[in-house]
Amino acid sequence: MDQYIAGNLDSEKLSLFKQLASDAEFSETSGYSDFLQDLAYIDQSKQNYDTAMQYYDQKDYDAAIAYFGGVMQRDTVRYEEAQKTIEACRAEQSKQLVQDIQSQIQTKAFKEAHYKIEQLKNTDKEEADKLVTEYDAALKADADARLTSYFDAFDYEGAVGYLAQVTPLCYSSDLSDRQTQLADEFVVYVLKIADKDADAENYEGASAVVKQAMNALGQDNEKLSGAYDAYRSHLPVYLVDLDYMSCKNHVATHDTLEDNTGNMYHNALYMYERVSWQDGEGSADYFINGKYATFSGTVAVPRGFANDSNSAYFEVYGDGKLLYTSPTMKNDSFPEAFNIDISGVKVLKIYYPDSNGNAKLATIYDGKLNPKEADKSSDSSEDNEE
Repeated sequence: MDQYIAGNLDSEKLSLFKQLASDAEFSETSGYSDFLQDLAYIDQSKQNYDTAMQYYDQKDYDAAIAYFGGVMQRDTVRYEEAQKTIEACRAEQSKQLVQDIQSQIQTKAFKEAHYKIEQLKNTDKEEADKLVTEYDAALKADADARLTSYFDAFDYEGAVGYLAQVTPLCYSSDLSDRQTQLADEFVVYVLKIADKDADAENYEGASAVVKQAMNALGQDNEKLSGAYDAYRSHLPVYLVDLDYMSCKNHVATHDTLEDNTGNMYHNALYMYERVSWQDGEGSADYFINGKYATFSGTVAVPRGFANDSNSAYFEVYGDGKLLYTSPTMKNDSFPEAFNIDISGVKVLKIYYPDSNGNAKLATIYDGKLNPKEADKSSDSSEDNEE
């Protein structure tokens, strides 16, 4: 057997040996049968070794390891070499895995890289642990960039979904921690953007950013709500958007946003009482609690009243004190802008006396309450430039 394993017993000599064993009637003994079985095992071991070497030369290390594993320990000529080559295969596998992982990290194929890191742990844990550090840093940097893009688009739900997908791929707890803090992170990010607009006194833009974030978050958030109210406090408020505290008769708006000279406006407001096809007096009280500096707008005749022979005017009161009386408006009256100081006024009253027939003739166009900051640059004609 040793001679056969060593290759000193060729097929011709083996055949002669088998013939002699048969003639001597050794072939009937159990020991001879075991010998022949061992020969078959050695033949298979040789074949496994040769096949393994072919795969090794082809750099198919998985297949090579599998066939080298089929080399018998009894095969003393090949077994030790097979074990050494298995180690060489694993070293080459580790080397290839490292290259693949590094390439996948660079191309941000993190799912594939994670899978191969797990493979590498089976052959070279030390090297795998080194790559985990590099891998996690790249994954977290990519997560930062992607979350920022979701935040920029106010796609909070998209950010949540993305983070849920990549968190299991991260070896550290950093991304799982971010999952629990994502809403707060989104709020902080949005408020930084809004603050830039506010610093430039673009409070309309700042409040729009926060409002969009509130809608995206889909839940109440005290910081966003507080910021929104703070930004809006710097902006004028249209009178038609305020709820009146009390009124006498009717507070009405109408859709004719063009006056008799062709100017266009955003909204129109007047008060009246309908009596026998004529408008009687009407008024409304607004609780503004001293928050505004001026009340501005334009009193004008709506387009379409060229044949109306009536007239109308209104008065503005602050805490019961008369602050302004509009011109008496007729069908041929020109628009007139007004800007009334209402500093410290808590209750603002708009009062239309008996209008002699048609309160619409003294329509308040784009009447708005201006905070002190807005008052510095207030231009009563700005709404008429469209």
